[in-house]
Amino acid sequence: MTSPNTALIRAGQSLTPGDLVALFIIDLSPIRVNQQFAFTSEADRARGPLTFRGVTYTPLDVKAEGFEMTGHGQMPQPKISVSNATRLMSSATLLYQDLIGARLIRTRTYAQFLDGGETPDPEAAYAQDIYRFEQKVEHSKHQIVWTLAADMDQEGRELPARLIVRDICLWRYRRWDAEKGDWDYSHVQCPYTGAQAYDRFGNPTTPDKDEPSRHVTTCCKVRFGADAPLPFGGFPGVARVRV
Repeated sequence: MTSPNTALIRAGQSLTPGDLVALFIIDLSPIRVNQQFAFTSEADRARGPLTFRGVTYTPLDVKAEGFEMTGHGQMPQPKISVSNATRLMSSATLLYQDLIGARLIRTRTYAQFLDGGETPDPEAAYAQDIYRFEQKVEHSKHQIVWTLAADMDQEGRELPARLIVRDICLWRYRRWDAEKGDWDYSHVQCPYTGAQAYDRFGNPTTPDKDEPSRHVTTCCKVRFGADAPLPFGGFPGVARVRV
């Protein structure tokens, strides 16, 4: 059986690799908002909404450029412009301080690997590009434009500012206060506030035994829903060790 990585490599090296699709997620969890926007380029409207890894991406008039690495030792500072025709992003910008600090995740794969494609393969995708919204440079009735910066390219930031772990969520989770008989959300980063508690295996339990497994399947999906945007506090876009 062909491994997912091999399938991606073969597609990239083929003379007819298929259509390369760029999928975007704006994740507001870094600014403490439990919401995500998932979209793809207007050019993909002919296919309708695209689904990959269970996430549906709505066609939107978006332009993203400047992700390419250069040989000058500087991190790229991409720009992304989004149509303001629907006023959706305009409303989000006004509500959440221009989205500054929010995360943009770009995933690239070939059309045949999409859910429902000719050969669906959730693992067949290039390493994700993950950036933060750094500055809003234009906001008109036609479009909104931001400049982006990589996490490690933030002025005044020191590395490591956070332990970078691929598959484990490091967000601070709520704690059950037995004396008060209520949840303690002091300095919490995980946005889950549901009444149902779960043990570390993802099974329903009592509040005093509430404990996150810190894995997407047994923690995030159990609490937020399998098809919901997941505020995972790990770094799924970090590649495994390469040689």
